[in-house]
Amino acid sequence: MSARTPIPTFILKTYQMLEEPQNGNIVSWTAQGTAFIVYNQQLMEKQVLQNFFKHSNYSSFVRQLNLYNFKKVRSKEGQIFKHKCFRKGMKSMLQFIKRRNQDDLQTSQIQEEPTINIKEEQNLFKECALDIKETNNKLKEDMKLLQETSSYLIDQMQNLNHFVYNQSVDIEVKFKQVGQMLHAINEELRQENKSDSQTNKLLGDYKNTKEQEFQESKIGSPNPYVDYNSTALNPLDYECFIDSFL
Repeated sequence: MSARTPIPTFILKTYQMLEEPQNGNIVSWTAQGTAFIVYNQQLMEKQVLQNFFKHSNYSSFVRQLNLYNFKKVRSKEGQIFKHKCFRKGMKSMLQFIKRRNQDDLQTSQIQEEPTINIKEEQNLFKECALDIKETNNKLKEDMKLLQETSSYLIDQMQNLNHFVYNQSVDIEVKFKQVGQMLHAINEELRQENKSDSQTNKLLGDYKNTKEQEFQESKIGSPNPYVDYNSTALNPLDYECFIDSFL
């Protein structure tokens, strides 16, 4: 690619001025993007020009446009300025806008706007084609990177789903094991309680049986007041025991 011609500062700043959306109600591109229109000259001087140029004089701005072969057209909306190489979204064409010399300025009053020669047009189209090709290649690279990123994210999501599923299965198995352990513990406790109940019942039956045997032994004994199963005698039993021998 050949080296590009530097863009004149005035042309570049004018292009940048039209790219600022906050200036849209004062100056903006036309609907087709082939020219720009000034809606309000007073606001242009007060609010716009001083932000891009060293002056805020609208007449000086128009004279500069004339020096670069801009054609002025009046309309009901405002003043329209156009140049074949000054178009919205085609910044690479600005390098072909040239400043007129003094002779061209004198003859421009009776001549129409000069056109770009065939060779310049061919170079212009080549530059535009190369820019489009570079943009297309960049879009392809971005699309490839986006696809790789999407595939990676899908793989990560699948791995995460598998991990969550495996964890849920493990948790379910552990819950079942805990449930089985609790059931076994409850069953063991129930058996122990049952055994304790049976033991207590047997002890109670044994106690009742002994008590009944004791009562029966007293009826058939020589002295019903003597407890022969006891090693100690209370005073009353002792007296009864002595009387039995008298």
